[in-house]
This record gives sequence, structure tokens and C-alpha cells, in this order.
Amino acid sequence: MGKEKNKKTINKTNLILCEGEDTTQFIIKYLTYLRKSDAAFQDFLALDFGGINELPTFLLDLPTYPGFDAAKTIIIVRDAEGNYDDAVKSVKSALTKSVFPVPSEPGVIEKTEKVKLAFTLFPSLSTSNRSGTLEDLYIENLTEVNAGAVIGDVRSFLDSLKVKGRKFTWFHKTMLHTYFSVTDDYVSKKIGQATEAGAFNFECNEMSMLKELMCRIYEDEV
Repeated sequence: MGKEKNKKTINKTNLILCEGEDTTQFIIKYLTYLRKSDAAFQDFLALDFGGINELPTFLLDLPTYPGFDAAKTIIIVRDAEGNYDDAVKSVKSALTKSVFPVPSEPGVIEKTEKVKLAFTLFPSLSTSNRSGTLEDLYIENLTEVNAGAVIGDVRSFLDSLKVKGRKFTWFHKTMLHTYFSVTDDYVSKKIGQATEAGAFNFECNEMSMLKELMCRIYEDEV
């Protein structure tokens, strides 16, 4: 509903549907990174499907997007949040209500005559049953040499505020952005901007899992 006025023209054959603006910008930066060494990734397009609860409506609406008929593959990327198994069920439920195939688990590619589809969850980006978010993955793969020590100090600081009654609805986001705020290169930046500035290590194992899924879905012809 909220996306009705902003239907992006689909001009690529491989789509990555992302949960929210932060994830979308992160994936856009990752595609830019991959394209430096492999032109095949030029044919991937990241689209923001909105919040978790918006995915069912987005999937129903997606076939009406300009240029959608050219799409051959779809990867859905979202956070596992507090419960990995519930997140898997949520994605599968959304797909069941759509015209798209329903993979049995993350990383599995299912096909119809027109499209191939898979989904994966942050932070593991694999079949590893791990709850969490993009921010959790980000914090674990910062490029700064002493990032771990700084994150430790940030966690201690935020924990001390919690003891004093301060509440953090999205603790993972608060911790990452607090880290950004005490790092000159990333202060005031959103995830996409910090990623572009070099804050995140794209060569980590988890991103290799996403790259491998992208390669499989791209190379396995319908």
C-alpha cells in the first residue's frame, strides 16, 4: 500500500528483496563491491519490500511492477530477529499467499516455469539456526583494527544506562550507531553510508554464503 506511488521499474533479471531501507542500501553497496570483480552482478537489483509485516502485500503486488515480466530470479533477505524458526515460517507464509514458489528452508532454490526464488536470513545468511539482525552481522565484521575493544566499551556504556532505567527497543541498532558516533569516519552515517565509507568487511564468511546463493540462482537456468 505504502509502496504504490514508488513502484520502481525493474530493469534487471535478478531481484533481491530487502527488509527496509538499511538492508536495501547495504545490499546495494555489496552489489557495487561484487561488480568490481565480476560483471555478472550487474544484473542484480535490490528492492525495498518494507517492514517484515509488509512482505505478503509486497509479494502480491510485485508482478504489477513495471518490467517485472523480465525477472527470472528472486532472493528475499530479512532479519531472523528474535527467533530464527519463526522468521523462516513468516517468509514461507508470505510466499504461500503469493504466486511464487515456496522453498523449504533458507538457501534452497525453488522454481516455477517463470521464476526461481530463494530466501535467506541475517545474521547467518545460511541454514545455520541463528537469531539476530543485519546489525549483529555488521558489528562482528567491522574493518577497524580495534573495533572489538570499542564495541566492548559501547556495550558496557549502554548496559550502564539500562541499569539506570534507559530502555533500548532496538539494542542492536543502538549499539552499532553508537559505535559509528565515536568513530570519526562514520559519525552521523546510516548503514549504507558507513558501508560505502569502508566500515564493513565484505569478505566475511556470511557474505560469502550470500554470494554463493546469488551465483547458484544466477547460473541455474530456469
